Amino acid sequence: MQTMSLKDEIKSNWKTDIVGFAQSIASLNSDGFPGWTVKYLDCYGVAIPYSGEETINESFSNAKIRSDILNVNKGVQQKAIILTADFSVAKEPFSFLCEALVSPGLNGANRLSIAGSPVEWWQEWKELLGNRDIDEIIYDTLGELCALEYYVKNGEEADWGGPDSATYDIELKEGYVEVKSTTSRSKKEITISSQFQLDPPGKNLDLIFCQFEKSVNNGISIDSVVNDLVNLGISKDYLNSRLSKKGLDDGKSARRRQFILHDMLRYHINEDFPRISPASFIGGVLPLGITKITYTVSLDGLNSESLLQGDTL
Repeated sequence: MQTMSLKDEIKSNWKTDIVGFAQSIASLNSDGFPGWTVKYLDCYGVAIPYSGEETINESFSNAKIRSDILNVNKGVQQKAIILTADFSVAKEPFSFLCEALVSPGLNGANRLSIAGSPVEWWQEWKELLGNRDIDEIIYDTLGELCALEYYVKNGEEADWGGPDSATYDIELKEGYVEVKSTTSRSKKEITISSQFQLDPPGKNLDLIFCQFEKSVNNGISIDSVVNDLVNLGISKDYLNSRLSKKGLDDGKSARRRQFILHDMLRYHINEDFPRISPASFIGGVLPLGITKITYTVSLDGLNSESLLQGDTL
């Protein structure tokens, strides 16, 4: 029997939700990261637990995110982050945003990140919903697909975890791979989103850096790399389901947008690679009051291997 996806479970719940009450999302409870679907007189959505002191009340178009009290389990009240949209908003596209909010991610990393910075999470999605920085979404995804293709071509068993909000974009039998992409030709810089991103638990970690240039009639696209992966034996349904989680459903024109891949550089994350990790702090603990660290790393002067040319640079 096929397991229902989280997105489909959310949509199924909405059909039976009672106005004014929260309904548990069963798979999340079994994972230890509870979440609920909700229905009100004029809107519907999802919710996750919230213990922060900051009041959340943001909106964009017909969608809203706020902190409030939920009625759950026979009148028990729960402080929560609640994401809703007007009934005029179609369930299918809105369900992707809802899934992004409630999905725990690897070891709960996504849930912890959202609970720590809910407004930051909302701003990132607001930019996407507003159709700004859409090129960045495309070439970031394209970079992950190019890296996946490289490892599959070389006989590796590779799992593409990026669309599932996994800590690392690709997991191999012997390690992890983090993929960063840019359209800048003058800067080789990457942004690291937390102190844990370059500190894998018990496995090797490689960083792949893709340099793209937008193109009109030449280059590669998400669809072209998907076709290459299908020819290598990867299920098209598997790839499309992953892309749907990024809002890039089959048939969308964004998947046909073309980029020239100028280089794909691989860096081994070791003691010589500049990074911040828990070991950078006394006792492995962040300074009091600091909950998250985002920093920029210059790749200039670091040893790398070109996966397009096979050369060490």
